[in-house]
Amino acid sequence: MPPPLKSSMAGNDKNDRKGKGAPKGEAFIEGDQQQATELDSASFGAQFFDLSLDMCCVAGFDGYFKKINAAFESTLGYSKGELLANPFLHFVHPDDVGATIAEMGKLSEGALTLYFENRYRCKNGEYKWLAWKSFPYQSNGLIYALARDMTLVKNAEQAIRSQNEWLEAQVKLRTTELEDAQDEIVNRLAIAGEFRDEETGEHTIRVGEMAARIAAVLGMSGDQVRLILLAARLHDIGKIGVSDLILLKPGKLTNDEIADMRRHATLGGRMLSNGRTPLLQMAERIAVTHHEWFDGTGYPAGLAGDEIPIEGRIVALADVFDALTNDRPYKSAWTQDAAITEISSHSGTQFDPRVVDAFLVVVGETGSLAA
Repeated sequence: MPPPLKSSMAGNDKNDRKGKGAPKGEAFIEGDQQQATELDSASFGAQFFDLSLDMCCVAGFDGYFKKINAAFESTLGYSKGELLANPFLHFVHPDDVGATIAEMGKLSEGALTLYFENRYRCKNGEYKWLAWKSFPYQSNGLIYALARDMTLVKNAEQAIRSQNEWLEAQVKLRTTELEDAQDEIVNRLAIAGEFRDEETGEHTIRVGEMAARIAAVLGMSGDQVRLILLAARLHDIGKIGVSDLILLKPGKLTNDEIADMRRHATLGGRMLSNGRTPLLQMAERIAVTHHEWFDGTGYPAGLAGDEIPIEGRIVALADVFDALTNDRPYKSAWTQDAAITEISSHSGTQFDPRVVDAFLVVVGETGSLAA
């Protein structure tokens, strides 16, 4: 038989009055003081410590762990006794000991560890990457720390780096192959341009080497020097469009023949126009401008001074020097001294004085640009 309603109500009133008179903080969850006691107890804190998915520890400045949670054991494979019995540096990777000691030094001075990585040896001999956060409790010589196993992340990062390095190597290899193919095409095209001119491409090779040496003295970058070495070989490619009767004529050309011969600069520019690579773009500039004069009296556009691209000014000199010092259908070779004197006399008119000065430096260093 249930108790009378009044008796039940009286019991509730009594409990309510007791609750109202209890100190603040002891009556949460319907005044259950036992739960507060449980939460404040050391046993509850220990359980919470062990439930953490991360590695939790208390370590001393003497270099030993004082307390570790279960995650330490499961992550590294050692028993709690093994971890507590050895200095924690005993487990640190030899390459990371120095950095770990340095971090301990910061903690001993009161600094917090917001993020620190090192490798810990597992019982099976492998190493795992751990990321640490910690703070010192200097008054009792303790360090409270949390660590997270970052091994999978590190391995993934390394795999990505390795993949990127492999891709970069493949790109470099492919770029080299493309450059080699491009160089081969340029060389063969240069030979084709000179095939009818009683040579087999030696003139274009000499002009390219000469131009590259002058460019280097002028302080052009290594990439630019390499480009001019190759691009200069196409300076006369437009001669493909000039008649053999004019190109191979042993005597003096008529005015009309001179005009037709001069077309090769414009023809060369057209043949090389709209190139998508720096090499072909430079080759186009050289083909069009290597007969322009510094004083503006050259052809085909009558450009002057800095209006002429520097590579055009360089090849203009290199081309003339080689033409003077080698036999041509219309002339015998000059001596190198005579050719140098001739070029020097045209500094500021036909040639850029800076290019002439660089040319003289190269001749002084090598004794010859034709060799």
